[in-house]
Amino acid sequence: MRCRSCNSRNTRVTSTDYKHSTVTLRYCRCLDCKTHYTTRETYVVFKPGPKVGSKTGPKQIGSENHQSVLTEADVIRLRYMYQKGTKQVERVKIFGVSPTVISRIINRKAWTHV
Repeated sequence: MRCRSCNSRNTRVTSTDYKHSTVTLRYCRCLDCKTHYTTRETYVVFKPGPKVGSKTGPKQIGSENHQSVLTEADVIRLRYMYQKGTKQVERVKIFGVSPTVISRIINRKAWTHV
């Protein structure tokens, strides 16, 4: 902390007083000019709640998700086509999703429940 009189950083906290659960008073002194001063720290206590981005209720997976383009049958067919050696470009044209989505499905990073 800096001294309010001489702006020196050579200060010490002599004592701390906890007023409520959100306020702390610190009594300080400057070692250069021998000035005493008080600081007041106020803390904001946040109420616990749901995590940011989370929704209440059960998580909708697979084709139950309203944004899903594919169904479980499409995912099974996609993985079967990969095993047979179909090219990535053909799979992209058939299913209408990006190559990244197809790669994640094949590597079981997406649609892991199927």
